[in-house]
Amino acid sequence: MPFSYLRRERFWRNLHFYLGLILSLQLVAWFASGVVMSWFPIEEVRGEHLQRPAPAVRWSDAAVTPARALQQAPAEFQQAQLSLSQRAAEPVYQLQQGEQQLFISAVSGQVLAPLTEQDAQMLAQQRYQGSGTVQHASLLQQAPAEVRGLNAPLWQVQFADAEHSTFYFHPVTGQLLRVRTDTWRLYDFFWMLHIMDYEDRSDFNHPLLIISAASALGFTLGGFVLLGFRIARGSRHHSNVNG
Repeated sequence: MPFSYLRRERFWRNLHFYLGLILSLQLVAWFASGVVMSWFPIEEVRGEHLQRPAPAVRWSDAAVTPARALQQAPAEFQQAQLSLSQRAAEPVYQLQQGEQQLFISAVSGQVLAPLTEQDAQMLAQQRYQGSGTVQHASLLQQAPAEVRGLNAPLWQVQFADAEHSTFYFHPVTGQLLRVRTDTWRLYDFFWMLHIMDYEDRSDFNHPLLIISAASALGFTLGGFVLLGFRIARGSRHHSNVNG
């Protein structure tokens, strides 16, 4: 058998072996995370089974028109973009001017004050349909990692239940923004392993993942190359025996 042929085969065998060593742990992480993420229904991960629907907003109670709400707003909001919102069943106008927001009751025309701790706990109890009770409520000035993407301030209400459920609410309207449970936290950990983003856990186009995926592809293709070498060697051996 020619020396160059043996050298090429040795090169591919060594490449395949070392790629296998490097990728083995990440391959296990990919497979394990895929199993975990496909095991839990996404509705359970999002905590939808713990949420009661938001109460129907009573727009029939609205005594203030959108035009009047804009007229009564501070000068910097009179050219703002207006949309409809609610606090519990109370109809609310949301005014957006750049990064600033203002919320005006469509019933009284008054600017809504931020929720108190008692308000946040009451809203949480209304929206929660689990078996636990409110354990603690905090007005956070910085969003924790498990609700990355949300802007602070926001109310965090923790429940004493088996899933360590945590509800996050808008600080003024009381809109339920996120529900986090131990199931979500487990899912998020394996999501991090799956996309290999160990900081924000949201970027699946970063170089580490691309290099790892390309290496895994190379590992697989290298197996086919080695298989080709083995088939070719078997054919040569068979020809020499028959010859």
